[in-house]
Formats: sequence, C-alpha cells, structure tokens
Amino acid sequence: MGNRLQDLRLDLAARSQWNIGYFYAGQAFWLYAAVVGWVFPLQIAKIYWLIGTSFIFPMAILASRLLGADPFSKGNPLGEIVGYTHLSVLGMTLPIVLIAAVQYPELMILVMAIAYSLDFFLMGWAFGSRLFGIHATVRTVVVSVIWVALPDERAWLIPVAVALAYGTTVVLLPRLRRQWQASHV
Repeated sequence: MGNRLQDLRLDLAARSQWNIGYFYAGQAFWLYAAVVGWVFPLQIAKIYWLIGTSFIFPMAILASRLLGADPFSKGNPLGEIVGYTHLSVLGMTLPIVLIAAVQYPELMILVMAIAYSLDFFLMGWAFGSRLFGIHATVRTVVVSVIWVALPDERAWLIPVAVALAYGTTVVLLPRLRRQWQASHV
C-alpha cells in the first residue's frame, strides 16, 4: 500500500501545478497595486485596491486554464483544504482590510500584504515544499521593513516588494515542482 499523503501530493502537483495560476494572478494584482499606489493619492488608491482584489480569483482561473493547471483540484482533499483555507483567510481578514481602508488607509496595503499570505504555510505542507512558507516569511519581513524604514514610499513600494516575491515564486515554481515530482515517484 502506498503512502496516501504522498499520493495526494503527487496528484496535486500534477493537476494544480502548485497553484501556479494563482501566483500569476497574485503577481498581476500586486503590480497593479504598485501602479495605483504610485499614481493616486491614498484616499483614491484604497478604493482601486479594493476593486482590484475582486479580479484576482477570475485571473487565477484564467491563468490556470492557460497554463493547463486545474485551479480547483476537486476530489483531492489536500487541494480542497488549500482552497478552504485560502477562502477562510480572505473571509476572516476582510473586516480588518475594510477597517483599515476606512479608518487607517495607510495601513491597508500592509495588512493585505501580510494577511493574504497566511495560508501559504498550509499550502507548503499540502504541496510538500518549503517554498510557500519561505515566500510568506520573506514577504512579511520585507514589507514590515519597508513600513518602518520608508513611510513615504509605502503605497507603491510594499506592492512592488510583494510583486517581486510573487515573480520569484512564479519563476521557481515549475522547476522546483518538477524536481519534487521526480524525487517522489
């Protein structure tokens, strides 16, 4: 009898390609957020950031389909728990994002940058790769340093930092996934 967890991870790696479509969508959103933060004053930028978040999921589905990845991995319990966890993070942090947008708009982009990677640790466990936890940790440290050290540049530099984290992950994902798959068959 095979290792059930390993079999689920292999299936998830093959079908979802480690959620690569979602990472492309995340990178696109954070590039958009950087431009918005650069071009618009904070009171306008916060509205565009909120609107922009509604396009991440459809972009992820489209990118997944274009890349030949299954964006849902239905029937795989690991894929399902990754999806539920992500939706939980979004649902549980939405009030914080909205409160920040209304009462502390300068804090909104930091909250989004950190909160929207909370589920990456579970994703790393589900996929069997440390890449996702490293992404979330480095991202959190970098945006926190920017928050403290460069307060006048937060609105555009935090999104640039997150976009770079996504870009690095998008570049590394295919190679690391193929290596992982080859070492686990």
